[in-house]
Amino acid sequence: MTDLRAATGGRRVVLVGAGALGRDSMSVFHALQAQDPGWRVVGFVDDREELWGREILGVPVVGGLDWLRDAPDDLEALLTVGMPDDRQALAERLSPSVRWATVVHPTAVLTPWVVIGEGSLVMARATFTVSVRLGRHVVVNPGCTVAHDVEIGDFAYLSPGVDLAGRVVVEERAHLGTGAVVIPGVRIGAGATIGAGAVVIRDVPPGVTAVGVPSRVLESE
Repeated sequence: MTDLRAATGGRRVVLVGAGALGRDSMSVFHALQAQDPGWRVVGFVDDREELWGREILGVPVVGGLDWLRDAPDDLEALLTVGMPDDRQALAERLSPSVRWATVVHPTAVLTPWVVIGEGSLVMARATFTVSVRLGRHVVVNPGCTVAHDVEIGDFAYLSPGVDLAGRVVVEERAHLGTGAVVIPGVRIGAGATIGAGAVVIRDVPPGVTAVGVPSRVLESE
């Protein structure tokens, strides 16, 4: 485990999860640091002991999640675990002992009428219009488009290139696959999964998986 208590300066963030989303999120911090060198990712935390002491993209894995209990007071944390259920479990485990960072890539397009909840991550070229509300710990991957009057619930995950038309509701913990399209006024239920490239033209119930063009709900086995 690494001791970072002597580190000083700037806005410092620890990434919770050293997997694929953690690596992807480094692209956001690289862009932020180009504008403001005060941004710094000081380490990953991950409960997989075999990762402790390693470096990922030049950033050390400083220890397990328990490391955060005694972390410096000025550190913020960002959940970089992809699956919504896992992110919710981690947030419940770590709150309120950590401060959550809300991180937005500088190329994302936002208007003053977009509200982003704490702990959310918005990546490059994501575009939002007006009257959009993101909950807590939402992930919006590169190239997503979100139109007017959209609500996205806590822990939802939008994969690259998701396109949400106006008045769409994405409930908590829903997971939308790469390139999924949702037409106006549709509701995606809590914990639902939308397959890559699906075109959703009607409401999707909670907890199911919908795939295809137009999308259909897969029968449970």
